[in-house]
Amino acid sequence: MSITCPNCGDINPDGTRFCVECGEYLAWDRNDRPEETRRPQAAEPPPPEQHAEIAVGLSQRALSVTPGRQVSATVTVRNRGTRVEQVKVLVQGDAAQFASVEPAELVIPPGATAEGALVLTPPRSSSVLAGTAGFTVLARSLVNEGVSAVADGTCAVSGFDDLSVELSPKTARGRWRTRHKIALISRGNLAHRTRLNATDAENTLRFSLPEADVLIDPGRTELPLRVSARPSLTGEPREVPFSVVASMDHGELSIHAEGTRTILPVFPPWALKAVVAVVSLALLAVVAIVAVNALREEPKQAAPPPPTREPYAAGDGTLSGGYASVQAPGLTGDSKIFVTPDLTGAALPTTETGQPRTRDLRPAGSLGVTGRGDDSFSVQTVDGSGVEGIRFGYLVVKKPRGTIGGLPYEAGSGTIPPGENRLDVPAETATGGSVILLTVETTEPLDSTITGLRVDAKSDGAFRVATLDLAPVPRDISFNWLVIDSGDPSLAGVNTTTAVTPNGDPVRIRSPLADGSGIVLLTTDATQDELSAVAMTGVCVGDQGDGAFTVEWFTDRITYLPTDFDYLIVRRRG
Repeated sequence: MSITCPNCGDINPDGTRFCVECGEYLAWDRNDRPEETRRPQAAEPPPPEQHAEIAVGLSQRALSVTPGRQVSATVTVRNRGTRVEQVKVLVQGDAAQFASVEPAELVIPPGATAEGALVLTPPRSSSVLAGTAGFTVLARSLVNEGVSAVADGTCAVSGFDDLSVELSPKTARGRWRTRHKIALISRGNLAHRTRLNATDAENTLRFSLPEADVLIDPGRTELPLRVSARPSLTGEPREVPFSVVASMDHGELSIHAEGTRTILPVFPPWALKAVVAVVSLALLAVVAIVAVNALREEPKQAAPPPPTREPYAAGDGTLSGGYASVQAPGLTGDSKIFVTPDLTGAALPTTETGQPRTRDLRPAGSLGVTGRGDDSFSVQTVDGSGVEGIRFGYLVVKKPRGTIGGLPYEAGSGTIPPGENRLDVPAETATGGSVILLTVETTEPLDSTITGLRVDAKSDGAFRVATLDLAPVPRDISFNWLVIDSGDPSLAGVNTTTAVTPNGDPVRIRSPLADGSGIVLLTTDATQDELSAVAMTGVCVGDQGDGAFTVEWFTDRITYLPTDFDYLIVRRRG
């Protein structure tokens, strides 16, 4: 017999004491039931506790790779937390520079795993050295701050070689000693212990090199080389080839570079010829005198000697509209012309050191020769700026060799090719102490592509010319050069624009010609303070008179960089 629950109406089996559906007590008579006869219900269980945790692993922890190729491993990230994770995977450590993970971000449900590819690709260059590089794979949650995991590994990078040697300059001229640089270039990733040796087939030259082994790391290593020779008293210059050999790791590997040294005689060939010519002329003169006396004839009126060609001309001019034309009688196509700005007498404001400030009058570059005509030449600014009223001094050298003021000189021309910023110029009379003048000469319109030239290095038998700002030239830039002895400091020498006296006045260079009767020529010199890697400015005459002259920067920017310069002062001559 079934029992119907009086509370919910559910039918329960006979003998059931509590309703299966609602828990009502069924054994009581309806009239005897207590007000509350339901069986207590069980409480709902609390929700599970939430937490965040990740783990990371690698399929391989020790990898090896050849530069230029790649190796990979699988990165596995597990979500041990109770919520969906967004994870970023990074690589840290020495190998991080050539490592990456794809994909770099992973979305992982609770209890699941996701995979990425760790790729290591060291470049085939000297930037990654041979050896074992460690790394750490870091998995970091982007959802829960501070939740991360790491896995460590190593990558063994194999070694390779790409070696070469450069000799600069490859050719040099001099009487006693020339200086060179040997550049050992390793584009590989291995270091080598190297010994240098230099030889010539005639065993004529002597070489000065580091005696001990040198450790050459990947990259570029420069070492000095001095080549000495014993010159002949006179005769023709003699070329001697030589070879520089770099033996590495006790002779297991060697590379070499070839060079040529031209040995100049103590006295050039023309000197001996000149002596012979003078002696011959003297003998002829004696013979002529004896013959005249023997004949006892009435002396005839001697014809006037033919006009001689003056070795040089010097004067000054002034730019008008950024241009000047200078009359130079006797000017020929092989004459060398030199110009220098001269601000003497200009009414200019002064700097705190008392030097004239020519910000409003002078350009950033130098002056150059821009054309030649019949017994004339034109002058403009090299950088193309049209300035007004700039005065300049000029020197026209009409012979390739001679003397100026008793000082022997050698003159010539050169051209810096497009894309280059310097040129090595051979000059027989050049030494490390020579005074060198430079002036740009071109027949094409000038523009702002070059600010001027400077002397960058000097040695026996050669010197180097560079652009003032070290910028490559966009087209051929031709220039005139003059090498002169600096034996008389009142006529020629090297000085600096920053030298000042204790009272703050600029140092004045004393010269008997700096009284208006002389012309001062200048060229920026970067050799004294080894400033060959620094952009520099041109120089100009700041003021001259009372037997002295000063020099300052030829730029519209105020600068305090020490600037050396070569100077020559010549007597004004038409």
